[in-house]
Amino acid sequence: MTNQLQLDPASPVALYQQISDQIRRLVALGALRPGDRLPTVRDLAVEARVNRNTAARAIQQLESEGIVRTRVGQGTFVADGAAKAGRLERQRVVDVALERLLVDASTVGFPLEELGRRLEERLGRFRRERQGSHGGQGTKEDS
Repeated sequence: MTNQLQLDPASPVALYQQISDQIRRLVALGALRPGDRLPTVRDLAVEARVNRNTAARAIQQLESEGIVRTRVGQGTFVADGAAKAGRLERQRVVDVALERLLVDASTVGFPLEELGRRLEERLGRFRRERQGSHGGQGTKEDS
């Protein structure tokens, strides 16, 4: 799992927060599912190259949010209630992407009024490509 974590020591976001944010995102994307076991705090710290206290703080935060549950002597697991948090995180991921789109479009001078029309066009093309590929694998990107 930790090979999926991308920590940026230069970021103003604390390392424990980066870890918990990324685990939360993995849950939201379905890469981690209820019942999946997380690495021990010690293993997480070693693999993420952070202090053990940093890894423990990330796990504690996730546990307080109901994303993970620690069972003494068994380990830390993605909690059954994580699905609800996952839905909220998916919404947050989309909101962040939409905000980035708006800022980028505005920065390059693209008329914001046209975004809705362009999004509808792209959505139609995306659906057609997914239907054509029987299950969504191998979608083509626009040039």
